[in-house]
Amino acid sequence: MTHKERVLSSIYGKSTDRIPVDYYGIPEATEKYIKELNLKDEFELINYLNADIIRVYPNPGKTAFKRDKEFLKKVDSPAEIKKILEDIPPLDELMDFSHIPNIRNNYPEYAILTYGPGSLFLGNNSAFGYEISLMHHSIRPDLIQETIKCGVDYAVAVMDKFYRDVGNAVDIISLEDDFGTQTSLYISYKMFLTFYKQAFKKIIQHIKNYGYFVQFHSCGAISQIIPDIIEMGADILDPIQVHAKNMEIENLAAKFRGKICFHGGIDTQYLLPYGNTEDIKKEVSHIISILGTTRAFLAPSQNFLPDIPTKNLLAMFTAKRTM
Repeated sequence: MTHKERVLSSIYGKSTDRIPVDYYGIPEATEKYIKELNLKDEFELINYLNADIIRVYPNPGKTAFKRDKEFLKKVDSPAEIKKILEDIPPLDELMDFSHIPNIRNNYPEYAILTYGPGSLFLGNNSAFGYEISLMHHSIRPDLIQETIKCGVDYAVAVMDKFYRDVGNAVDIISLEDDFGTQTSLYISYKMFLTFYKQAFKKIIQHIKNYGYFVQFHSCGAISQIIPDIIEMGADILDPIQVHAKNMEIENLAAKFRGKICFHGGIDTQYLLPYGNTEDIKKEVSHIISILGTTRAFLAPSQNFLPDIPTKNLLAMFTAKRTM
């Protein structure tokens, strides 16, 4: 199978020759591995590790635009929020996707993932400031509802532009948000349902109408909302942060195996930075024995960080990838 065939088969729940694997690290980690392995760039690293996914990023447009930190901190009405959030340059000036079809042409055998709009909860925390945002969920729900409505409208507009510019050159759109701490959700489950579930459902459905798969990212202890993430229409859950409460692979597999594609599970908090290579290979085998080689990706529980030794990275990627 090609890398792309393997990835798509796994998402569809069809048989694969091995579990798909994904490399994703912060820039400092990637630079470290490229240097220590004497490689040229990130694609050479992906090829060296025999990974299956290439990640691509939008380029900035011709117009620079940046908000001040906590720019909604002092607003007091939905109308004011709407005016501020709509007062941006045209999307065609803000972001450039024109390079992405060339990446598809250069690497047709790989699955391609990019990042989509839709960080609704994180967006609120950034725009209002964390403390004010969390309080607004309780005492000013009208303000939160307005930012979410504007966020959904913006996400739809961005995806319309994306499809016009890129077409089917991308396979997976990843929506990045964070609802979990190490032990629980940041907000109550009722608040998640009230504010976010239907909003994400609209965004995900719009993305899927264009033929893309959707990966939903949230770190932390989010087992309580996984049924909702499935109902929202997400195809892939990222990451599996195994040391967060109730996020053990065995627990998730027992409840949700076959209902969503798992992405992650190789621990970056303890195992990869501090473990030995044999323990890492055993953990790869353990995860495959539980999840199988379809509707699952072998990937880190968080981005690779520079504290992970190169030998441990290689142990993960050279471990046996079949049952």
